[in-house]
Amino acid sequence: MPLLLHITSEALAHTISENHYKIDVWADNWFSAYIDGTPLLEDSTPITTERSFNKETKSFSAEPPFVLSFKIKDYKENNTGLEYIGTHRQQMGDGGFITQITNQDTGKVITTSDSAMRCIVIHKAPLSSSCTQESNPIAGQGGCQFNTSQEPNDWKTASFDDSSWQQATEYSAHQVRPKDGYEQVEWNSKAKLIWTSDLEKDNTILCRMVVGITPATVPVTQENTQNELQSQFSHFPNVKTRVDSNYLYIESNGMPNHDMMEGITSWQQQVPLPQGYTGNNAWRVPLKPVLAKEPILTKTHFFKGAIAIAVNGVPIFNAMNNRGEFAADIGELDKWGGHSGRGDDYHYHLAPIHLEPIVGKGNPIAYALDGFPLLGKTDKPLDQYLGRFNEEGSYQYHAVDYPPYFIAGLRGEVNTDSPANAPEDQIIPQPSALPVRNGEYGPLQGAIITTFTKISDNSYKLTYTLNGSENQVNYSWDKSGTYQFVFIDKDDKKTVETFQKNKSPTPEDGKQRPSLRDLGKKSAGSQHKPRKYCGDGLCDKTENRQQCPADC
Repeated sequence: MPLLLHITSEALAHTISENHYKIDVWADNWFSAYIDGTPLLEDSTPITTERSFNKETKSFSAEPPFVLSFKIKDYKENNTGLEYIGTHRQQMGDGGFITQITNQDTGKVITTSDSAMRCIVIHKAPLSSSCTQESNPIAGQGGCQFNTSQEPNDWKTASFDDSSWQQATEYSAHQVRPKDGYEQVEWNSKAKLIWTSDLEKDNTILCRMVVGITPATVPVTQENTQNELQSQFSHFPNVKTRVDSNYLYIESNGMPNHDMMEGITSWQQQVPLPQGYTGNNAWRVPLKPVLAKEPILTKTHFFKGAIAIAVNGVPIFNAMNNRGEFAADIGELDKWGGHSGRGDDYHYHLAPIHLEPIVGKGNPIAYALDGFPLLGKTDKPLDQYLGRFNEEGSYQYHAVDYPPYFIAGLRGEVNTDSPANAPEDQIIPQPSALPVRNGEYGPLQGAIITTFTKISDNSYKLTYTLNGSENQVNYSWDKSGTYQFVFIDKDDKKTVETFQKNKSPTPEDGKQRPSLRDLGKKSAGSQHKPRKYCGDGLCDKTENRQQCPADC
């Protein structure tokens, strides 16, 4: 006789909806995990254990969606935030955390740690890196100040509002250098090592993730309203905008209404000339930018062409020049973060934060060509691309004081000419600058641009010193497209050149003007030195222990 089982409808529903999961966690150095406020898993090695690196695995059952909350600590001896105190190895430690959740009923990894997680720092120390140099570091004194805060009430529960918490920052294994236990797990390719924005000084952090749904706070597509976009450019009368269903188009002549060129000490003998960024040659910004699955880093891409357009109509290039050097660090830029390129096209290599007083603090000073806005500096934590999700859930970049200064990676989708061209690939389509002069120009060693004066709407005077003597370049153009350059040397000798667009130069004195580079030796900056990169064995000023531990 068959055995009859009586199962209530409530029990049946519970049995069907509850799934079986496995969680894998590796932490540097300690963690505790909670599911909807209930303890789930804790690191079996106490935080008091120095060099406690291990992985933990646990199977559990739950009904999706649910929230996993983590308290994560990096090892520190005391509130100085240091380890190995009093030894030659005295230093700030660095954290690291990675997890993945597998549905054991299907065998598929369904959720991983990544930048979608929300985190907050509750202990930060030391506040100054100089603490590591003190012979007797004392918490709360000198460079060893620290910040600590209480855990928010009910932060482990599913109903807690974490929208004000920062996005987690993703780090590479090269940066975190995971040790014992990490290799024992077959990590899914989507599982990322995360921490908050400072891998070394943020000692204790709280993080949360949702399992079973995609958090609404991390939109895949972000919509820029036409009125909002166009209003940012309306502060500058020389900039015109238009829209279609997909893009905002920005038209300008590329000439800012501020002074230019002054302060450049590594001059390439180029000058600012108006460009025809109009019609089919206009800049364009997507109205609906899309977050890229694999953001493209500017340290290894886009050494050619612009990556953003400022709200005053001036293009913004990578902070690195085409030789892989930060242009701001070698004297190539003026006081406004710009210079003229090979086509006598003026552009920035730094975020134009000087526009912020005009557009208003908290408003975009530029738009990256992926469609996301670039704003001035902030005290809010930024991700590894130098951006963050704001309170409305929209993504935005920010300027910073340290390399790479802005946009460390394009967070949104862009098209490129060819990855094979990297690092000298570029975003396409983008406008072209039309050179007027086609002579051989290059660095002029020892030249310092002292003044740049606008004489009229179509004429300028550039003054520079060379070997202690003053020289000038006066140039102008007319409606027919004829450009005249008058070069005045230290002996007041004048040489005149005229150019017609798309035509060769025709010096008025019948002789080709000697190249300005003959007046001074070629600068060291003109030599194509090996590009600086993480892993080259040199800890230069563009890197530090957190950004590139392999070199530093």
